[in-house]
Amino acid sequence: MKRLLFVALLLAAFVPAASRAGACSPLNCSPSQFTLGNGSLLAVRGAVYKNVRVLDLRTGNTLWRLPAGIVAGNTLVHQDGTLLTWYDAVRGTRVRDAVLQVHGNFALVGASQDGRTAVVARTQGKSTTFAIVTPTSERVVKLGGNKWRFDALNGDRLFVIHYLSKGYEIRLLHLRSGVLDAPLKDPNASSTIWGSPWSRASSPDGRYVYTLYLGSNGASMVHALDTRKGTARCIDLPGTGNWDAASTYALVVDPDHRHLWAISPGYGRVAHIDVQAHRVVDSYRFDAQSWNTNTGMAAMSPDGERIAVSDGYHIWFVQLAQRKVVVGPTHAVVGLGFSLDQSRLWVVGERSKVSALPAR
Repeated sequence: MKRLLFVALLLAAFVPAASRAGACSPLNCSPSQFTLGNGSLLAVRGAVYKNVRVLDLRTGNTLWRLPAGIVAGNTLVHQDGTLLTWYDAVRGTRVRDAVLQVHGNFALVGASQDGRTAVVARTQGKSTTFAIVTPTSERVVKLGGNKWRFDALNGDRLFVIHYLSKGYEIRLLHLRSGVLDAPLKDPNASSTIWGSPWSRASSPDGRYVYTLYLGSNGASMVHALDTRKGTARCIDLPGTGNWDAASTYALVVDPDHRHLWAISPGYGRVAHIDVQAHRVVDSYRFDAQSWNTNTGMAAMSPDGERIAVSDGYHIWFVQLAQRKVVVGPTHAVVGLGFSLDQSRLWVVGERSKVSALPAR
């Protein structure tokens, strides 16, 4: 966090939607790919406003496509006017609906970490209104001012982004009591966030939300939000001096709920983060040989021993136990995931074609 105090920068043309916003909400910072069904399925989309394609990681075949929406866990929430629809992304089925009772132009901005509750919002000149919606209930929360955005929801805890004249902060609103806590902060850093958000991921159980921030000097850090405890920590990543290199960082959530991996082909660095210890516990270098300035994407093998990383054109295989990175073939990549038998890497490429590459 200390290395990321800077005025927001103008970003290059080929960047994710997240980078064009002041903060990293599910609307502008959601991943382009994610696994479903305990790692048995791969979901791929070009952006949060585009349809979701779900593939079977056993065969590489497309199972179904779902409409655009907010994904939380195995659930997708879609909005069509005043109608909200929940889909089971693992089965490809529509499971429930809700019709908004609030009046006005409300837009879907997020969902609870378990996907059961949708959040819609309306911003006016002097107020911001959130509606917390399930198929059987609707609760309205109104905050003064128009500088509020949704960040996360877990049970009674609604996390909102509050924009300041310079930077922004994360606040926790307790829905039952209506109490708005002081801004969340790392004990060793300011509560004000000045970095540019780049990507966002959640732990499998929904407890943690991880946001990657980039600094204009090429520094980067992970903001780890604990949605159960209502606390946040900032974890600096290795590498500085090259913003393009920092933009290649990809986050991979370990299924053990305790560890997070950050890999940057640009910096040629692998960082192993202990989430509960709030620090990088191991880091090593590798020679990427060649890389592009694109947002990194990555997938972990089912046994947790390997990670495949891509910048959209190159592929690398990280062998975790050996602390070794193997350069893979050149291939256009929109999404990637290991087959369940771990012998192949499914790669979704140009024109949505799926290829099988030998896993290394």
